[in-house]
Amino acid sequence: MSSSIKLILLLPEWLRLWVRQQLLPLLGIGVKQMAFGAMAGVFDTLLLFFMGFGFLVGGRVYMDGQFALPREVQVTAVTWAPISDSIARRADIPREVPLVLWWKENALSAVNPDSCTGIIGAYDLVRSGSHACFAPGPISDVEVFTQLTIAANEYKKRCPDITYFSQDPESIKSCYFAYNAGMGAAKRLDANNSAYVMNRYDEAHQNMVYSDVELGTVVLTQMGAWPAHLAMQGLITSKADGMGKRPLSITLLDINTRAYDWLAYEFDNLFGNTFTGDGEPITFPLQRDLTGQDCIGTAHLIGRPSLRPTLNPVSESPILTQDIHGCSYSLPGLDISSSNGSAVLQSSIPGQVTTYTDQWHNSTVRIENDEWIVWYLHPRSYLIKEGSVKRGEAVAVMGAIGNATGSHVHYTIYDKINDTFVDPRNFVP
Repeated sequence: MSSSIKLILLLPEWLRLWVRQQLLPLLGIGVKQMAFGAMAGVFDTLLLFFMGFGFLVGGRVYMDGQFALPREVQVTAVTWAPISDSIARRADIPREVPLVLWWKENALSAVNPDSCTGIIGAYDLVRSGSHACFAPGPISDVEVFTQLTIAANEYKKRCPDITYFSQDPESIKSCYFAYNAGMGAAKRLDANNSAYVMNRYDEAHQNMVYSDVELGTVVLTQMGAWPAHLAMQGLITSKADGMGKRPLSITLLDINTRAYDWLAYEFDNLFGNTFTGDGEPITFPLQRDLTGQDCIGTAHLIGRPSLRPTLNPVSESPILTQDIHGCSYSLPGLDISSSNGSAVLQSSIPGQVTTYTDQWHNSTVRIENDEWIVWYLHPRSYLIKEGSVKRGEAVAVMGAIGNATGSHVHYTIYDKINDTFVDPRNFVP
């Protein structure tokens, strides 16, 4: 939590209540309107400042400088950047990490080596029996995705304090060191002396000696993980595909959006969650054509009312954009949008929440209790960590991540008692 929010929390509860209920109404200003308006202004101003003055170093500098990746590697990295980002979000690690780990072990080549350790060099997993041999030879995109996910989870396991938003160089270096040498070594030794981490970073880190269970003791010529991280970061930022002249916009817009999402959620929690309640009604057509939706069954009626879905997942101005569909890919549901393309998504049931990216690269929120499961597809940002969630609690920000043509949520409900998907129409206001 930021220092400004902590400062606000130090104010007496009676004072915050008086400001919210007495002073601001007299001024004709809502707390949410005032706070969100101020934040939007601040972030927009910072965005313009950074873009105008070039506060961040453009990615092209890396490509033209000492952290130069081979052209074929650049093409592969750009192609896989969105998938790396989705994997990194899921594991809560910096977005470049999956690509760097792939580069370090197999130069971004989709071919498993003969050692059975795969494109991610998973020596420990294979030798401990935690994972079977990664069959040598060319592999599909699905297998690449699976292995990068394994690597991302192992990276997070060895460095649990790292997050998707981490930018501190020493922390990221230490995490690469822990991934390669183990958590114990990372705590005892300096990552800046590791050839795996630092080789070719500058003049003081050239041709470093590296000892490895597979390679033995060798003199490295390839970039270490940290300069590779910088190269990947610059590559993704600038797109490095010969088309873009915007080295700042992608990263700045991403940072601006995510910081705003997080702060908006913190302020909303601070002044009272406005996303709970019955929600707004949604308009359905008088005549509904559900032809072909044969996977939809009848919902059970006798059960615990406290567990039943009762809220619209879209917290404000919900708009039905597509009636029930999706039996063909086993996730039938409604598409619901909003006049606010960044509307907050709220939990329609109490339960245990999981966030992940599915096989179609759709970001997903899944919430389950003893009687029901609900899915929300395509959110732009997750607002909660995995664990328990209350009905009406904000869980995500509506977006268009994955197979989506515009900002909306695909909302699916599964009845665990009757063992069938059901029509969400019967569960929204």
